[in-house]
Amino acid sequence: MNDWQNEFRALFPNCEKRVYLEAAVQNGGCTVVEEAVHGFFEEYYAGIMNGKQQWNAAADETRGLIAELLGGVSPKHIAFTKNTVEGLNMIAQGFPWQEGDNVVIAGIEHSSNVFPWLMLKSRGVEVRVVDAVDDQLPEAVYAEAMDERTRIVAVSHVQAPNGYMHDLKELADLCHSRGARLVVDAIQSLGMVPFDAPGWGVDAVVSGCHKNLLAVPGVGFMYLRPDFLRTIRPVFVGASAAMDIDKKDWTVRCRDEEDARKFEMSNLSYAAIYSLRAGLKLVTGIGVERIRGHVMPLSDRINRGLRDIGYYVATPEDRAHRSNINSVVVPDLAGMRQWFIERGVWISKMDAGYIRFSLGGFSNDSDVDAALEKAKEYYACCIDR
Repeated sequence: MNDWQNEFRALFPNCEKRVYLEAAVQNGGCTVVEEAVHGFFEEYYAGIMNGKQQWNAAADETRGLIAELLGGVSPKHIAFTKNTVEGLNMIAQGFPWQEGDNVVIAGIEHSSNVFPWLMLKSRGVEVRVVDAVDDQLPEAVYAEAMDERTRIVAVSHVQAPNGYMHDLKELADLCHSRGARLVVDAIQSLGMVPFDAPGWGVDAVVSGCHKNLLAVPGVGFMYLRPDFLRTIRPVFVGASAAMDIDKKDWTVRCRDEEDARKFEMSNLSYAAIYSLRAGLKLVTGIGVERIRGHVMPLSDRINRGLRDIGYYVATPEDRAHRSNINSVVVPDLAGMRQWFIERGVWISKMDAGYIRFSLGGFSNDSDVDAALEKAKEYYACCIDR
């Protein structure tokens, strides 16, 4: 095991209490992030905050770290949100839809990437839902669903239910060839998979930050390409660095349509932003490539081991379409999860029909050994009978 990984794992006390394979749900709690949140409140209650200057400086620094993580975009094009679904709603409701337009999503998507688009039906927008093929979502299923009225294709980079990972450059090229935009939910990939928003041509990236970016819940962000920023209109507005009131004619004025802060309203969740700043510094300091290089051999072992036991594994074997999540299909989701938890191995279930074994940068071979041992026991007692 690498020295950095030993040091990293030591920052997650949860790993000493249980085999924690729920990284796709929550990061499990990092002491460096905990210290950052305590630091915010110590400053707050000591009354040493200089207005909001200190808070906004932290937000600006965090924007810069996000911009770096996304592949070198401009911090100006990043807005803070509470979570993934808030950002997706802002895009869905702020786009200039016309009756007869359509948006394409996959039926396997997490509900966060379904609710915002279904709400558009009341505005005359058709929502086209594509089905996975053998639990996979090749470009062809989206191409077949699109036509000249497709305005947006919304996908998760890594699908939360079964861990399928899209080729975003391929999808962006497809969308742009049809005059559509690609909107990406990246909550399961950021911090685990190297990301290149400008190189891939992604139009928007939306993410909460409480998984592989290690923040506490309550902070997320939204990145939009400059031309897409000009297209999306803020639906809710408030005082921000980009918006004010023109008292000559009492209208709301946007100082710069390419400033993503037009989507922010009044106070941000500064305590959560402090946590995100600490998490981002930790992740980028180690390097996403290095984290992925550690996690993928573990992911290989789980994927292969579950197959060898006899489970139906819904996650591809191919690394090009797989990350840290490996999912199986079983008859009793709640029963299997509870059985594992009672034996000290924490896994998660998705109501779409999957049990997930999801790794973090803190995971190691002993976690995989324990998970596969219990998976073999469960298969023998509860499935293969």
